[in-house]
Amino acid sequence: MKRRHHTVPKFYLARFADKRGQIIRVPLPGNERSTVSVKDASVVKNFYLLETDEGVFTDAIEDALGQIEGAAASAFRAVVDDGQWPPTDENRQAIALWAAAQHVRVPRIRQQGNEIADHIFKLQVAVGGKPQVRKVLEQAHGRKVTDEEVNEHWAEMTDFDSYRVSEHPNKHLRLIGDLMPRAAAHFFSRPWGLIRFEQKSLITADDPVVLMRHPNSSPYDGVGLATAEALVIPLDRRVALVINNSSTGDDYNVSPNALLANHINQMVVFNAHRAVFHHPKDAPLDRLDMPTPAENTMSISGDPREFLMPNGWPSTSASSGGTS
Repeated sequence: MKRRHHTVPKFYLARFADKRGQIIRVPLPGNERSTVSVKDASVVKNFYLLETDEGVFTDAIEDALGQIEGAAASAFRAVVDDGQWPPTDENRQAIALWAAAQHVRVPRIRQQGNEIADHIFKLQVAVGGKPQVRKVLEQAHGRKVTDEEVNEHWAEMTDFDSYRVSEHPNKHLRLIGDLMPRAAAHFFSRPWGLIRFEQKSLITADDPVVLMRHPNSSPYDGVGLATAEALVIPLDRRVALVINNSSTGDDYNVSPNALLANHINQMVVFNAHRAVFHHPKDAPLDRLDMPTPAENTMSISGDPREFLMPNGWPSTSASSGGTS
């Protein structure tokens, strides 16, 4: 099986690399940089391995993503290299499907799922209290448990800073399969804009599909596919694609300028999960704000500690007559 899984495809990163396939990787906040091969730039071991109901692991997801990338690579060549604009329906479909897959396949999305799972689990622990711990332990062991056992597990499980809960990777892989076709159909039907730069250079990132916040939205509101004003995707070192969220309109061209190139690069930086990439001959980061990446990808209200009751809620003694 394939074990070195690229969360950002090689064919795509090669469009920001030199002829030797070398690209500059800059981890946020930009204090370091290194030259890496596009073969190694975005590799996560076993990231797309799917576990079947029989407990067997398969790289079918990696194979499916590879087919999407192959069609997209051909469509990129037609649009970026051969100047085909507007794209044919076939190439439009290939790019839309690739963009949808790229939006949901990245490690940031899996981390978001893990953060939600971790929060829900700890909230359930806090709300359920010791009675729920006792119930779970007795179901697991098939016997009555002592107060000492309950108290020991309660102390461990309410030390929330000492552990993190992660959901099974299959959940993220199923999300890819569920969301990708719907997102691709959404992208396909919207007006597209193309921006070609002659002198200014674009960067990309480990999460290259950027959702543009609508100017009328609150800064406290989340930005999703349905609420974003548009998507911006650097297709190449010199070419960017804009997918508008309007349901009507024709494809169009956007006049390039230095300010626009810098704006796109800044959006890419802010959207990056852990690192950005650029061509070895370029120096596009000099005027950009390079933030320190946050430990968490989401801000979830409601600390589970707020729901912890003294002594883990009352009435936690075992049926044997012990006391908590």
